Amino acid sequence: MLTPLMEVKSLYLHYITRKGVVKAVDNINFNLNKGETISLVGESGCGKSSLARAIMRLLPKNIAKYEGNIFINGMDIMSLKDEDFKRRVRWKKVSIVFQGAMDSLNPLLKVGEQVAEPLMIHEGIPEKDAVERAGELLSLVGISRSFIDRYPFELSGGMQQRVLIAMALITRPEIVILDEPTSALDVITQANIMNILKDIKSELELSYIFITHDIALSTELSDRIAIMYAGKIVELTSLEAFLSDPLHPYAKLLLASVPTLRSTKKLSYIPGAPPSLLDPPLGCRFHPRCPHAKDICRKKEPPEVEVSKLHTVKCWLFAQDSEGVA
Repeated sequence: MLTPLMEVKSLYLHYITRKGVVKAVDNINFNLNKGETISLVGESGCGKSSLARAIMRLLPKNIAKYEGNIFINGMDIMSLKDEDFKRRVRWKKVSIVFQGAMDSLNPLLKVGEQVAEPLMIHEGIPEKDAVERAGELLSLVGISRSFIDRYPFELSGGMQQRVLIAMALITRPEIVILDEPTSALDVITQANIMNILKDIKSELELSYIFITHDIALSTELSDRIAIMYAGKIVELTSLEAFLSDPLHPYAKLLLASVPTLRSTKKLSYIPGAPPSLLDPPLGCRFHPRCPHAKDICRKKEPPEVEVSKLHTVKCWLFAQDSEGVA
């Protein structure tokens, strides 16, 4: 059996605030294979972006708990000191494309300099050579090399997002995290960006972790879907299994809320609101909104159940507790 490119085991990232501890990433487990895309799907505030920051070790100062294991090609990157992590992992093995290009690009630096910067910092390549390489990457993402000398405000939103993609690829990492890279773009530009991401994935043999709240968009890239709710992954399965027969009640309701062109299905919705991660519900965190909640759901957190080789779910509908209650 092939070793996964990335393995995430028992990963936690909690923040300390004036109101208490925010359990943004709470015992997350998954793996990512070479050339594969996993989409992290869930409502805003469920911890998707915090999971990306935990993997990249881009952490704020108010950390209450940050622990677990992240293996890339068998190396536990969580065991590395910060300087080793910056030198050996960040942008070398895994990079990230943030949402909101104008929040990520420096308005005072030319595009070519910003794309080239990771090469100069992480690989010590001279600026002239790095900028030349930046021009090649800009061409790869569909931007003319002549844009090297332009500033971010001279580019459209779609072109700015392509610049961020070029920055993430400049050091040839194996894994790219895409944190809602099309969230601020119009539909046509979204489609163009998604096509570019698909082409680049095939050409460079990349693996993606695609973070989104848009289920329809996730189907463009995904091999597998991870449904995230209140800091936890509640279902992980193939794209085909998710679209045909999701198991977790939250996953079912998410899919039922998506309109389709070739169906007259009645759209559904999820009652209530996501829980506060300051004080998440006991037991299953979805039970206050779940139409199938039972007494055990309110008391005990469900275990992860392996339904099949590529399908796991955390739900008492598919589990049995130590007393035989299912």
